[in-house]
Amino acid sequence: MVFALLISLLGLLYTVKSEPNTSVSVLACNGNSYAEGDPFGNSVTYVLFDLMNVTPSQQGFDYRTTSPYSTAVAYGHATCNQALSNNDCANCLISAKATLDSNCGGHIGGQTELVDCAMRFENYYF
Repeated sequence: MVFALLISLLGLLYTVKSEPNTSVSVLACNGNSYAEGDPFGNSVTYVLFDLMNVTPSQQGFDYRTTSPYSTAVAYGHATCNQALSNNDCANCLISAKATLDSNCGGHIGGQTELVDCAMRFENYYF
């Protein structure tokens, strides 16, 4: 009987699937903004995509980047909960980027902290 119970519990462990918690804990946008068509927009786009795509492959899920455009430089940083898998980190950062895009679009900086990941961009090094 105890053996059957143990087997049942082990079966549950193999069927349980976790996903990153993408609930927003913190959201802040820099009060300053840039105009549509400003080159800084290209820098922000570059930084957010770079953070989203590279962070999951970094040891410790901790990555900083700078846009390559010298006329309007943007800086970024992203992290994920180290208990996540690479795929879960990537999925969490997709949500973080979407949160920044929808809430801080046009701003020169913004940050969001989800339960399992965080992403930030600014027009200055931090």
